[in-house]
Amino acid sequence: MKVAGLAEAHYIDLMPHNPLGPICTAATIHLGAAVPNFAWMEVWVSLAGEYRHSDDELFPVQPRLEGTRFPVPDTPGLGVDFNEELALEKPFKYWEAPHLRRRDGSVTNW
Repeated sequence: MKVAGLAEAHYIDLMPHNPLGPICTAATIHLGAAVPNFAWMEVWVSLAGEYRHSDDELFPVQPRLEGTRFPVPDTPGLGVDFNEELALEKPFKYWEAPHLRRRDGSVTNW
């Protein structure tokens, strides 16, 4: 909130990076509803035009894109339910993003 206030004082809009998980998406939705200078939120939308980041079984209640907007939940908390029993059944799998390099050996992200 301090960063949002400082940015607002200098006429700078907020455009937070969303790591694309349902919990972070819900927290970012609440941030956007709480500050006047929220401009844009990054989300991944499939080619079919739907926002689906996580398994519906693991997160039975999560933010749903309605058109081009996420509605702010009116329920207590962030508006995300997490199936703990299912999470304990699945073993953790470490994943690391690929390290892309150019022909000259420098690191790139595309």
